[in-house]
Amino acid sequence: MKERLSIQESAEFLGTSTTFVESMISKGRLQPDSEQLIERAQLADLAELVAKLKGGGIAAMVSTVDQHL
Repeated sequence: MKERLSIQESAEFLGTSTTFVESMISKGRLQPDSEQLIERAQLADLAELVAKLKGGGIAAMVSTVDQHL
């Protein structure tokens, strides 16, 4: 298992779009390295939050936010 993921791989890991990942980077919530790779550990907490939001019956809100961020 890779420890550092590309933006595309990070989006797949999170179940979101690359736009969402890029937004999280621009807001400082994710910090890629000099090769634009993101540590899997950084994604773990965010993945948990995204899963809770989607599992909580507000998947439509997550999708909307994902599309607009």
